[in-house]
Amino acid sequence: MGVLILVAGVVIATSLISAPYTELVPGDAQPVSNLITVPHGRAHPIHGKVLLTDVGVQSLHYLEYYWEQVFPNRANTIVPTGEITANLPESEFDAQGTVDMAESQMTATSVALRQLGYSIPERDVGVTLYVIDPGSPAWNKLQVGDVVTSIDGVPTTNPLALQNAVRAHQPGETVTIRVGTIAAPTPGHDVSVRLGSITSDHQKVAFLGIGDPVAPIAAMGTQPQYDFPFPVSINSDDIGGPSAGLAWTLGILNTLGGGDLTGGQIVAATGTIRPDGTVGDVGGVQQKTVAVDEAGATVFFVPEPELSVARAMAGPHLKVFAVQSLSQALTDLEHLGGKLGSAATGPPAGPGGHSVPTDWQESPWS
Repeated sequence: MGVLILVAGVVIATSLISAPYTELVPGDAQPVSNLITVPHGRAHPIHGKVLLTDVGVQSLHYLEYYWEQVFPNRANTIVPTGEITANLPESEFDAQGTVDMAESQMTATSVALRQLGYSIPERDVGVTLYVIDPGSPAWNKLQVGDVVTSIDGVPTTNPLALQNAVRAHQPGETVTIRVGTIAAPTPGHDVSVRLGSITSDHQKVAFLGIGDPVAPIAAMGTQPQYDFPFPVSINSDDIGGPSAGLAWTLGILNTLGGGDLTGGQIVAATGTIRPDGTVGDVGGVQQKTVAVDEAGATVFFVPEPELSVARAMAGPHLKVFAVQSLSQALTDLEHLGGKLGSAATGPPAGPGGHSVPTDWQESPWS
């Protein structure tokens, strides 16, 4: 009897105690056309679907963790929670996902409209903050997602400019930081911050607390501002992260370009999108493949490094294509029976057709 009581106690304890692990599971796959809004008269009837997909994240108790070790599910992946959050406070980690999504939507809109032949001028307007060091001068003064456009009136149009503006001051000095948002970088509002001190190259330098001076690029990125000819609204439906960039781009093209981009098929896509139309790597493709397969997709575009994982998880009716750029995805769609419509126009010549923000390749959301 004592042994049974002990065993029962262990089972109860392991079912209640949280484990330092997170399980990645297949998320949702949903049509992007339901989430994209353009001005009246510009949208076309949609034939087929473009799906975005995400990854479900579940915290584990020890009992669940041990169960998964004995009976693993090939669609799921267990990782240390710290690998997911980078050991950041939950609020900061969630805010990073919001920044990723906002940048993804803005970039997708610019890439799609350029592909449709519109000239979309871009200018660098500030620095988007991605990490705020706990306990630093910036902590509780600035927040993830803020766009810093100047320090004491000196423009900070990219991370290096911001770092130089901070280092132009002495530790202990109070600076006035002009702060906007990703959607509206200007005119913004002013925040006063008393700079701290940190040792760099054996000397004391001013310290703000957004990763400077050790790894400034890892904590901030150049914030572009695009001049769009008309508004394109995207509802992310509480999804975070940058990996829907390619799906947003294809969805906007389908909506504005004729509505038959997929040739009537259900096409899913994952991958970040950069201002020059290149597609970047993402995580969770194992789970995403299962999600789009279950949603009835017959075509799935993934970044090239993820091709083998996606094909290993795909069912017999799901064809997986590796793409490195939007143009490659459009070529594949055309070969599959899709009609590009005005999406065949391509970006115009000049800065409005291909300009890329300074240091974009080093921005945290790319």
